Amino acid sequence: MSFFHSLIRGVLEAYIGLFGDAHPLASLIPLSALIGVAMLWVFGKTSNQKAIERAKKKMQAYLLELRLYGDDPGLLFRAQGNLIVANLKYMAHMFKPALILTIPMIVLLFHLDAIYGIRALRPGEAAVVTVETADAAAEAPPTVTAPQGVAVETPAVRAPELGQINWRVRAAAPEHGELGFDWPDKQWTKSIDAGEGLRYVSHRRVSSTWDQFASPGEPLLDVAGVQAVDVAYPAAEIDAFGFQLHWLVWFLLVSIVTAYALKGVFGVAV
Repeated sequence: MSFFHSLIRGVLEAYIGLFGDAHPLASLIPLSALIGVAMLWVFGKTSNQKAIERAKKKMQAYLLELRLYGDDPGLLFRAQGNLIVANLKYMAHMFKPALILTIPMIVLLFHLDAIYGIRALRPGEAAVVTVETADAAAEAPPTVTAPQGVAVETPAVRAPELGQINWRVRAAAPEHGELGFDWPDKQWTKSIDAGEGLRYVSHRRVSSTWDQFASPGEPLLDVAGVQAVDVAYPAAEIDAFGFQLHWLVWFLLVSIVTAYALKGVFGVAV
């Protein structure tokens, strides 16, 4: 699974690298449109298109009945019942392609959030680094080393009731490196990023394969007793056209509009 996530990360890093220091929408818009086309294609291949067309036509017919027989309570109630049944059938036909698309889309969205949803520390900014471990109450906390562009500002602060050990770090210069943690017989690392520009930022390294779906940016931790290491990076929003919105709003808008605009070209009924 880690290889699969690293492959996605590598492709995305190569893609955003093509855009240099351009505005985030310069890369997000074409990527969203491409994903919208891909979702449309998968939907067309995995759904019963004829059944969807029939269900849509029936719903249109029953809606027309509601307008035509609005003064006849018996026909009106029958049309309403038929409309509900037709709508349920339509939703049932949509379930299979929606289910097939759900898992890969969730994985992809977590990866995209590491690019567009959080940002690296800017020089001068601080963040809290948290180690989640069952050994938080141990006599001595881990020793932390930081790369040249990052300074560890505080000694370890332990919260045994939460199973956490915390430090504050501050970016002094642009950096892409690793924090090193050293306990007796236990050593591990966590990536840390500082600087301007769009990049893939992994805020959390975890030990659980299940948790890695939500934190896919780094290999799994293989250290006994250590569940996760987290760097509290700032959230990012995309400011464009006078609006400051979360990246997911731009993504959904572009991908959905693209899919609906091209459904006739691909001959897909939705």
